[in-house]
Amino acid sequence: MRKLVWFLVGTALVIWSGVAWAAHSLIGYGGQMLAANADIVPGSAEVVELASWLAVFGSGVGEWAVIIVWAVVSLIIYAVGFVVTRLISSPHAVLK
Repeated sequence: MRKLVWFLVGTALVIWSGVAWAAHSLIGYGGQMLAANADIVPGSAEVVELASWLAVFGSGVGEWAVIIVWAVVSLIIYAVGFVVTRLISSPHAVLK
């Protein structure tokens, strides 16, 4: 039963890592795309430069936020697996 729990924890971590990787990639791509097209913003050159800088900065912050959320949720998944395996009685205790 413990092996099943850890298999499920591993599966959940793989799925969660894929979702976090996809979000990280989309945020990075979106930020690059916004920064590259900042010249669409009407206004002076300073406004265009500020819009480009904000897009790059927001992309960087968003990517780090995804990494932090991924780490916290991964630790929670591990913790749940650990608690569940501790709650499951040992097979040797039943035989005694």
